[in-house]
Amino acid sequence: MKPHPPWLMMLGFCLLIFGAKLWFIDVGGSDLPTWDQWDAQSENVLRPWLEGGWHIRDVFQPHNEHRLVTTKLYSLGLFIANGQWDCFLETTANAAVHTLCALLLLLLARRWLAGIWLGLFAALLVLLFTLPFSWENTLCGFQVQFYFLLLFSLGHVWLTLEGDRFGGRWAVGQLSGGLAVITMASGFLSGAAILAVLGHRLVRERRWSAQQITTAGLALVSCIAGWLLKYEVPGHAVLHARGPGQFAGAFLELLAWPGSTLFPWALVLFAPAVIFLVRRIRSQATSADDAILLGLQIWLLLQCLALAAARGGGGTILAPRYLDLLTVNLALGWIFLAREFSGRVRRWLAAVWLAAVAAGLIQQSCMMWRDNVEPDISRHQRQEGHVRDFLRTRDPAHLLNQPWGDVPYPDGGTLVQRLASPAIQAIMPPSVRRSIPVSNGAPTILPATAPAAIRPIALSTWSLPAHALPFHWRSAPQSAGTLPVLRFRIAGDLGRPGYQGQLVVRSAAGTVLVEPDSAPGNYWKNVSVFRPAGEWWLEVTAADSGTWFAFTEPVDVGRLTWVAEKLLKYHFLVIAAGLTLLACGALPQLRRPRP
Repeated sequence: MKPHPPWLMMLGFCLLIFGAKLWFIDVGGSDLPTWDQWDAQSENVLRPWLEGGWHIRDVFQPHNEHRLVTTKLYSLGLFIANGQWDCFLETTANAAVHTLCALLLLLLARRWLAGIWLGLFAALLVLLFTLPFSWENTLCGFQVQFYFLLLFSLGHVWLTLEGDRFGGRWAVGQLSGGLAVITMASGFLSGAAILAVLGHRLVRERRWSAQQITTAGLALVSCIAGWLLKYEVPGHAVLHARGPGQFAGAFLELLAWPGSTLFPWALVLFAPAVIFLVRRIRSQATSADDAILLGLQIWLLLQCLALAAARGGGGTILAPRYLDLLTVNLALGWIFLAREFSGRVRRWLAAVWLAAVAAGLIQQSCMMWRDNVEPDISRHQRQEGHVRDFLRTRDPAHLLNQPWGDVPYPDGGTLVQRLASPAIQAIMPPSVRRSIPVSNGAPTILPATAPAAIRPIALSTWSLPAHALPFHWRSAPQSAGTLPVLRFRIAGDLGRPGYQGQLVVRSAAGTVLVEPDSAPGNYWKNVSVFRPAGEWWLEVTAADSGTWFAFTEPVDVGRLTWVAEKLLKYHFLVIAAGLTLLACGALPQLRRPRP
């Protein structure tokens, strides 16, 4: 059987990771902005943009110790493309960025691994990039900076150290290094890692090419720029490591992850990296492959040193947001096992190491799910309800003096101020967005068996007497400036085969039928349609006696929000496509006769 091209398995690998992340976002996420987003995005980017006072310096404003320039520009770009501030869109796009990081690691590993070792490395990456131990970065729309830091740093080190000549790949590497500097405070550490590798080569090989001299100069500039851009937060001094002992303990704990419960014994997981470092540092010459691996390992160690110094004293050294960076340590560990050992020893060590890492990852993921993700699922519903009620009534009581976690910001009073802006209210996501008032005096009585709707009822045909049929109703015209998708909640018999009634959206440009795929009965079902262009209105016809339907006032939704929600809803199809492509690529390999 002819083997399928490698890109088929690569695509399956990406779809499997992306689909698993979509499932996690669908189960544990929310479209409502939360915590830091109300400061860094709402106040520093979106409101100035909407009110006409935006300036490029706004994206350089510090957020804690960081200048999150790439994250803010990325968030602004998503908003401009969508017309709505939506965390489901952000987290879905973030999942694609993180999947790209996994693909980059897999492509890089092909320099050193093949066959079963590359296959097991891909399986390890699937665990590292899908398990919910780093749940914050997956479920919070504003955490993409950790993915960007990983993406740009990998590109900087890889494309810079893979050769000694100038070229397009080298130029992309320098661009990646510049983007890393304006991504997070530790973004310049990829430049420091490159300087360390080039310094080692100079000492051992006694020569530097023109490209290496230029590279060292640019890396030094990135280090200086990154250091100058760093911002000190006085209130974070308590989080810093206090004394060499606390600093060393935090650093070693990072290296032992995910074996945190067995620390310090879990440091044995770092042993392959130690062996690699000792051998490479003592070698007289460094190949391009060794230079890349050495640069990545030094970058990881520098990240751990910086994290231990900045957060070693606050008990947050292993906060979920930092763990995506530590996955590089495990990816490199597998590569070192495959390269630094051979024969039966390599197979036994690899089996034990992989089993220990998988057990640690699963244990950490179960703990995070139990302690953080699961409680937040119901908390998101309460947050959405409080914000939705505030936007509907303008009553601050819905946000003030609520239990911790029941509003999406630590301080309810500050959130009231943020949401008081008409510009911010106008871009809220679908879960809390004010509906479009179209009732126009229509009947709204529901049967006693129907559950209460979370939105105002626009019209109900339940109370119409038989002599009033057929019933025709038309809403007032609505603005052409509403977002392109209208979302209704519908109950009753609309959608039942043969039902003589309909709800349509009309404009001068055309007519769109609003109908669920099946009759919802005494439940509420979401139905979304793309409205016709221009000024629009709703029309209702009801002709059957003894039947009824009702619908809520519609909420307008951005086009990309609709796409993101469809991807989240049908995540199982993405996962199935990934598994199918992987199977198509793997089966010919399994059937190939062994030499």
